[in-house]
Amino acid sequence: MVIFTLKYKRKMELTTTEKKIIALLKKGRQQAEIAEYFRNNESFNINSQSSVEKLIMGLKKKYGVKTMFQLGVVIGKLEK
Repeated sequence: MVIFTLKYKRKMELTTTEKKIIALLKKGRQQAEIAEYFRNNESFNINSQSSVEKLIMGLKKKYGVKTMFQLGVVIGKLEK
């Protein structure tokens, strides 16, 4: 577990959209709910759940994880 913690200690550069997705995931929103949020918010240009899924996949790749749980752990550790 120490290697995992040290490997992801540095903060990643995130887009405004990625930051908003992380914030909504932290609130317990599901991918469909996140897509609905973006459809109703004109400042973001995301129109489908597929787009949200791709952005989340990109976040997983950026942080080197495979599951949503791992993504939550890594992001949680970076915020400390």
